[in-house]
Amino acid sequence: MRTFTIKATGKKKYPYKVKYPDGLKILVPSQWDFDVYDINKKGCIIAAFYMGLRFSGGKKSMMQCLRYLQDMANKGGHKNYCLKQVAAAINRLSGGATFYKKPSRQKIKKALKNGHMVLFTEKNPIHTVVLLYNGKKTIRFSDGKYKAVTVAQEVKKRSGDPWYGGCVIVKRR
Repeated sequence: MRTFTIKATGKKKYPYKVKYPDGLKILVPSQWDFDVYDINKKGCIIAAFYMGLRFSGGKKSMMQCLRYLQDMANKGGHKNYCLKQVAAAINRLSGGATFYKKPSRQKIKKALKNGHMVLFTEKNPIHTVVLLYNGKKTIRFSDGKYKAVTVAQEVKKRSGDPWYGGCVIVKRR
């Protein structure tokens, strides 16, 4: 388990920064403050990809993450990308991501307690969030904000959609 701190940055596009004791810094993007339509309106999956990539050791900007998904992944007639495509993209760039179709609450909790990052899709509306465990609480990052949640709360909101549903566990490199 790795502890981290969350600091305000004062920047509009990246309002918070997650900082680990070993020097890793992950900026928390606010999708609504980007001018690009695909990031602004459908950017939760791009933000999750960005944070997961940073966590696993890769470095790309939000715009580079969007361009990478546009070039490498096919939406297949859907409005947005799915977590399976994000896991494949993280693995191509830095490795350490595993996609699970419907993980149990215990599996998610164990991954968080082991210091891994969890990318998770919620339903109604379909929205992708990032979960991290700081030693005391599970923290949910979404839309440039964060709050403490329980894994049970998140599992209740799990999306069962065959395209968007699932969960990605990202291991640190």
